[in-house]
Amino acid sequence: MARFGAARSVDPDRLAVDWPSSPADSAKTCRVIFGGTMLEWDDLRSFLAIARHGNLSAAARALKVTQTTMGRRLEGLHAKVGARLLQRTPTGFVLTPAGERVLASVERMEAEALFVERAVTGEDAKIAGQVRITTVESFGARILTPLLKPLLDRQPELEIELITDTRSLSLSRREADVALRLAEFEQHEAVVRRVGDMAFGLYASPGYLEARGQPDLAAGSPGHASVTLQEDLALLPEARTLAQVAREGHVALRANSREAQLQAALAGFGLTLLPCYLALEQNLIELPLPEGRLMRGIWLGVHRDTRHTPRIRLVLDQLGQGLRERAEVLNPPTAPATQSGPAGT
Repeated sequence: MARFGAARSVDPDRLAVDWPSSPADSAKTCRVIFGGTMLEWDDLRSFLAIARHGNLSAAARALKVTQTTMGRRLEGLHAKVGARLLQRTPTGFVLTPAGERVLASVERMEAEALFVERAVTGEDAKIAGQVRITTVESFGARILTPLLKPLLDRQPELEIELITDTRSLSLSRREADVALRLAEFEQHEAVVRRVGDMAFGLYASPGYLEARGQPDLAAGSPGHASVTLQEDLALLPEARTLAQVAREGHVALRANSREAQLQAALAGFGLTLLPCYLALEQNLIELPLPEGRLMRGIWLGVHRDTRHTPRIRLVLDQLGQGLRERAEVLNPPTAPATQSGPAGT
């Protein structure tokens, strides 16, 4: 580990970067210079990742390197600039005053690097290669995976990386190439279109209803239990809807996984608001909501610089067409048996 004397002032104006002048020159090495010292861009990217995530393990996952590599890059950067930019604390890494002074400059370098990368990707005419898709867990597993199989049969050189995460990964930072979300995008550089609708229904197991009786949804389901999302997801429409119809009951289980909620409903934990496609063909009874099923739009997004890349274009077309063809799966007809009970009365 490098040792340091008194921390010296770090002037962001002493940071200079020489990027490729055009996509055709993209093979040229990016040179980052600090006060006459040549720095590796990977070290600066590591600095940004640790600053954003607060720890080495999360930062390493974000850049797809090992935690050891991440720590080595940070120490190497500190040794080259002669000052600590990040300080380890009991709760994680925090920016030092020196780190705060250079953060904005390094973020501008990252923006330029990503621009070059997107420009190069946008000019890539090959069908072969990787396309990274981000969406939520169960939707990715149950809907997108079988939907993408015909495309891979036609284009065997394609490689799909499916990233299921409750976080909204950034298209601008190339954390993903394509995103499918249940809310409109906030990123101004994304090209977005609505490709479908997902219905959510209120479900319970037959055993639970036999033991507890039909809930009085209009009165807030007194005497009933519910399975809902974790508190950091409480503002999602499905969480708010369930909180309203089960407001006089109690929460039996919170989870950030739709699969966990489904299994809890099947086990008889309580009332659960689930995507209808997830409850389809399961041993669950749908309880008619006072306002009808909750509907959420499905939004497909791509960064504007890469939307014409052939392999990304193929994936976008496959997803858009496939989701339109699965409209009845995403919003299936209500089975007559689920409409005849006294729920909500």
